[in-house]
This record gives sequence, C-alpha cells and structure tokens, in this order.
Amino acid sequence: MDDMVILEEYKGKTVGKITDNDVEYLNLFFLRENPNSFNITYNKDGDVRLENTSYAGVIQLENVRIHFSTKVKANLFYMLSFLKSEKHFIFDSQKTIEIKDGGNFFDIIGKLFYNEIEDVIKCGLLKKYVTKEENEKFLKGKLLFNEQINQNLFFKPKFYCRYHDLTYDNLENQIILRGTNLLIPLIRFNDKLRYSLSSVEKDLKQEISFNPYLSKKDCDSICYNRLSEHYSPLIEFSKLIFEEHFIRSVQKGESKGFNFIVNMPKVYEDFLTEMIKEVVHEEFHNFEVASQLSFNTLVKERKLTTRPDIIIEDKNGNFPIILDAKYKVSDSNTDYYQMIAYSLAIKSSKKCCLLYPENGNIENVNYTVYKDLENSESDTINLCIRTIPLFEEENEDFDSFIKRIKIYVKNILDGLLEGY
Repeated sequence: MDDMVILEEYKGKTVGKITDNDVEYLNLFFLRENPNSFNITYNKDGDVRLENTSYAGVIQLENVRIHFSTKVKANLFYMLSFLKSEKHFIFDSQKTIEIKDGGNFFDIIGKLFYNEIEDVIKCGLLKKYVTKEENEKFLKGKLLFNEQINQNLFFKPKFYCRYHDLTYDNLENQIILRGTNLLIPLIRFNDKLRYSLSSVEKDLKQEISFNPYLSKKDCDSICYNRLSEHYSPLIEFSKLIFEEHFIRSVQKGESKGFNFIVNMPKVYEDFLTEMIKEVVHEEFHNFEVASQLSFNTLVKERKLTTRPDIIIEDKNGNFPIILDAKYKVSDSNTDYYQMIAYSLAIKSSKKCCLLYPENGNIENVNYTVYKDLENSESDTINLCIRTIPLFEEENEDFDSFIKRIKIYVKNILDGLLEGY
C-alpha cells in the first residue's frame, strides 16, 4: 500500500520514498506551470523535502501519495466549480487515480471550460479558410475534371469544384462544440452551469456542424498560431473530455480523479465573489457588485492604483461598501492597512470589510479608524472583520451548501448596509 504524506499549508515534510522520477514528474507537470505552488529541496542526508504554500490537492507518485492539506476545512469540490481561471488549477489528466469525490471533477472542468469558451465568444470565434469540394451551379474555385465527368456527364450542367471558404465551421470550433456536447450530461451538481453550457451548445450549432466522431487525435492535430493560440486551453479541456475511460468511470459513479493542485486563496476569492454577486442580485435590488475596479491612490508624485476584490455600488454611482476576501490571516496588520487605503482612495465608501474563512481564531469585530488620530472630531473609517463558515456538513449536497453560504453572506451584507 502506498504511503500517504500530508503536506499542510506553509509547512514542509521529508518524503522518504520519493524517487528521481517523482522529482522529475513534479517539476515537469506542476512546478513548471507554477513554481510558487510548493518547493522541493534536499536535506543533509540527500532525502527529498517538500514544502507547501497555500495549495490544496492530491498528487499520486510511484510509491507515495501527497495530500496538500489546508487549515480551512471547506468543501473544496463545491467551491472549485466557481474558479474563474484554469491557470490556478494545475492538473495532469493522464494520471487517473482513485480519489474521494472524483466523480465531481467534471463540474470543475465544466466551469473552467465555460469560462474559456465565454472569453473566446466575446473576442469572436475563429474563422479559417476550409477547403471544400461541392457540386455547384456556378463555377467556384478550381474545376475538378474527373469528378465533373463522373458527377455531371448525363445531368443538367453543374460544376464540381474545389474552393476555399472562410468559415466558422472549422476543426477548432467543431472540437469545442463536441466537447461542450459531451460535457453537459457529465455535470453532476451545478444546474446553473449545465444550463449555461447548453445555451453555448445551441449558439454554436447555428454556425458549426456537429461531428460526433472527433477524438483526441483531432485535438493533437491542431497547430496554433497568433490568431488561434487562445484556443489552446479549450482544446486541451476537450482532449480530456474525449477520454473515454474517464467518461465511463464518471458515468458509472466511480470515484475517479486525477493529480491536481489548486491555489486556495484564488478558490476562496472567486467563490466568495460569486456568492456576493448572486446574493446582491437576488436580495439587494438597489445595489450591484462592481468587481476589480481600479482607483487612484492618494500618492501625489506617482500614479498608483488600488483594486479591491469586491465593491458594492448604489444606483447613484457611489461605493458604500468595500469588501476584500482574505483566505489567510496576516501575521501583521497588512490587511487592515490595505483596507484603510481603499477607503481613503474611494471617497464615497462608508464601510470596508475583510472576509475570512471561519477557523476558530478570528472574531467578528468592528473597528473605528480616525482619519486624523489627533482630532477625535475628524471623519472615521468603519473597518469590519467577518468570517464565513466553509466547512462541510454531513451529507450536505451542493444546493444546500450554496444556500447555507448565501444566508451567511446576506446577514453580513444586511449589517454592513444597515442605515444606508
């Protein structure tokens, strides 16, 4: 039986059974993509030492399984379906392993796939010249004499010709359409995601022919250039979706997964941002969420900008509430000073709030910060600390988890917007 090594956040451990092939694999598939995810060093005896940063996940090596553990006990697989960028989710789809909740992997892939395809559609689908051979009423392109004789010798004159057509109906887009089609029934718990993918499939079919016979080989045949390089993540995801053995395991309900690690601060930030957006949209109709807006700071000599995670905007264009999602509690006062700087830069702000995952060490408190410390009559900044319980309750399904988190978010927003 393989050894299990638990690698906690910001801690290291010597791994005795790790081989040179393992080290090469870790460097090739994980550290090359994100060198800050974990560290590999050697102790004085030549043994390998691994040190985690703030990543979660599982990597199966030859004789050792590395479990990247987090201090925050959260339902990682539910939260991962809100991750916005694939660059924070590093995986090796070729290394299939038994893993708890492995059946939920396609909800994660589905979300990342949808994010990528949304960006591609916003920029415009790729158009390419495709060679076609058709029997036309008018001569188009090059006349094919042999086919002309075979097809049209005894019929009303037509021209059998070959020509180049600039079209959306090219291999790249056909792969994406086929990937979308296969992915939809594999989404386990996120109904909203399944509906969004179905809408994308319907739109794509208006311009692109559906080819049910596409495979991994077709994905490997794609050659990228300056106009198509942004398709690369989608083609790679499609290649994974085309993996028949993996799809079969998911359809049977087996706990199949693959080696992966993920940046937990980004998972937390993306998840919480989406929860706040949905709650504001559903419950606070006089407000909306403005994410990642930039504001100039108070520095006169140099143009610096601040960019809070989440800003609540009212109908008059004011920004009464500033929120920042912090996965890790800072050992210094850096988080507090950052929020104070946001409030000073955003003149219409009334309150700013740091949102941490609940871990038993943080209290929900309110602070009053004077803009002029020596003048008790000066304007103040209201700095709030709030926590979100991300732990997994027993037998809690996806909808129940989301509903519970939204209730906490609503209560927090109710308090912050009280009297406004």
